Amino acid sequence: MPQKLTKGKKTKETILNEARQIFNENGIFLTLNELSKIIGITIGGITNHFPTKDHLFVGMAEVYESDLESINSNQDYFTDLSFRKVYQYFGNILDTQYNHRSVILFFSAAHQSQKVLLTQVASTWSKRQERIEKLFYLFVKEGLLREEILQPKEFSVIGFQFVNLFTTWLVSYTLYDNEKPYSEMKNVYLIGIFRLFEHYLTEKGRSQLEALKLL
Repeated sequence: MPQKLTKGKKTKETILNEARQIFNENGIFLTLNELSKIIGITIGGITNHFPTKDHLFVGMAEVYESDLESINSNQDYFTDLSFRKVYQYFGNILDTQYNHRSVILFFSAAHQSQKVLLTQVASTWSKRQERIEKLFYLFVKEGLLREEILQPKEFSVIGFQFVNLFTTWLVSYTLYDNEKPYSEMKNVYLIGIFRLFEHYLTEKGRSQLEALKLL
């Protein structure tokens, strides 16, 4: 039986859910005072759970990471791995990022003085690197990419490009493509991500991407 939430936890969840939607629609520069008026919760009701705006975004980031973990824990993507499955996997990640876009945009604009935010980034970064390395290893194991991609120099470069494309697509969408529906632009961003691997494709991998019209 699911554990019953206390009033305090319900309020905290309400703030996190409402804040995500409001920041997504209105931008990340709203103050906590402005947010409290839109949500209909006093500023004290918010700061009781999140002392500052940075703390609120850390809480929102934890929800985002939890949603990502739900996707990454689905072993169906990684059993008999193919680029068709990876396309679905990457697509679900983009959808999750879009649903939490204000979090990513806020963290992307973080300054070195915002220690609360940087601590959150540091706590998730090593896990993210391990996940990328494991994914690339599976690509090689399944004969989709050449082993060259796992060499330290190659991996550091392609890993950098991969991480950046998986975050900066949101910046690009916000600045340049926001008048177009996300559903229309999603495939463009996915093609851009897959084409990072073009240099390392095996014949099998190239055949699969061509069949998906990603090359």
